[in-house]
Amino acid sequence: MDWEPGLSIWKQIEKQLLADISDGVFAPGDKMPTEMELVRRFGVNRHTVRRAMAALVDSNVVRVEQGRGAFVQEQILDYPLGSKTRFSQIVSGRHRLPDKRLVSSEVLKATATVAQFLDVKPGTRVIELFSVSEADGVPLAVATSYLPAARFDGIVEIFVETKSLTEAFKRFGIDDYSRKTTRISATLPSSRVANLLKQARNRPVISTESVDVDSAGVPIEYGVTAFSSDRVQLIVE
Repeated sequence: MDWEPGLSIWKQIEKQLLADISDGVFAPGDKMPTEMELVRRFGVNRHTVRRAMAALVDSNVVRVEQGRGAFVQEQILDYPLGSKTRFSQIVSGRHRLPDKRLVSSEVLKATATVAQFLDVKPGTRVIELFSVSEADGVPLAVATSYLPAARFDGIVEIFVETKSLTEAFKRFGIDDYSRKTTRISATLPSSRVANLLKQARNRPVISTESVDVDSAGVPIEYGVTAFSSDRVQLIVE
């Protein structure tokens, strides 16, 4: 690499790495070269490389995960939480391609917690849907949804077909529904959730507990969702 006179070498390395990211050499979520790989590429010492990488981290272009290395920061999605929260509409409105994939489903007896949020008796049969929501093929959230089984018999197949609970609800005569409550917290993901989000377990997720109700105020879904904190920013409306 030909160095530009009058400009610090570390700054020139930073500019070159920024150009690589801008040109798509390193895409959002990609792992950056190791420190030694950059030392060999640019023919400089470790201190110079570290300073260039630190500048990229400070400008939020690159993030460092302990024990895993440095990664190009993903595009952060602003995700409004309101009475009409709809994943597909939010993602499409940001000019990105939404997708939702069912990982597993099961019919269970409602625990005391699930029963309380769905306003049913403990032990009532509920459908559990475990799914991954993506934008442009990048996982943003992992959700566990609980639905009253008596009301939504056959919804699993419809959800697989439509990839949308909103569209699935319409097949059961629910053309509109709203968010009753949302609780927000930060936590570390389980191994399963971390793998589905394609992130390290030591990276926190934003966890939400929510209840959706139909037009008569009857609960139709209790959901627990883990959002990638590197890719999603929740906005409370």
